[in-house]
Amino acid sequence: MDKLWKYLIIIATALGVFGVILIVLSTVFNKNRIRKMRNQIEEIFNDYVKKHFDYKFEIVPKAEYDYIFETIRFRYYVKVVPNFNNQEITVNNSVKWQLRKSFNDESLRFVDGIEPLMRMELPANDNKINKKLYIVYPNARTLLKYINECEMEFVHPDTDVYGTNIITYINLRENRDIIEI
Repeated sequence: MDKLWKYLIIIATALGVFGVILIVLSTVFNKNRIRKMRNQIEEIFNDYVKKHFDYKFEIVPKAEYDYIFETIRFRYYVKVVPNFNNQEITVNNSVKWQLRKSFNDESLRFVDGIEPLMRMELPANDNKINKKLYIVYPNARTLLKYINECEMEFVHPDTDVYGTNIITYINLRENRDIIEI
C-alpha cells in the first residue's frame, strides 16, 4: 500500500511539473508571436517613413490604439487585431465584432479591444484628417459587416465601417497603396 502511494505521488508530481512546463512554453510562444506581429507591422510603417521624410510613425501603447501614423493629409489611429487562427470576422455593430471558425459556427466569441477606439472621439487640432484604422493580423478568412438583420456585405479596405476602416496585414503587405496617403 505504501508503494502505491509513493507511485501516485511521483506520478502526480511529474504531471504537475509537466503542466508547469507547458504553461511556461505556451506563454513564451505567445509572447514571441505577439512580438513578431508588432515587428512586422512596425516594419511596414517604418518603410513608409523612410520613403517619405514628412511622414511620422509613433508607437503609442494605449487602450484605444497601438500606433499613430501621419501623412501629409491624414493622421491614422491604428489598432492591431490579432487573428492568428485566420478566423472569419463579422462586424455585428460598431463595438461587437464576432469571431467565427466557419459560416455555421454559432458560438458567441468576440474580438477583444475593439470598443475603446470605436468610441474614441478623434481630436481636431490641425488641418489633418483623422481616421481610425484596424489591422487584422495576419489575415481573416472573411471580413463581413451586417447591413441589417438578414443582410451582410464584404468589408474591403475602403469600406466605411462605423467611421473606421479595416484591413488585413496580408493585404497591407502586398499592396502598400491600400492606405490613403
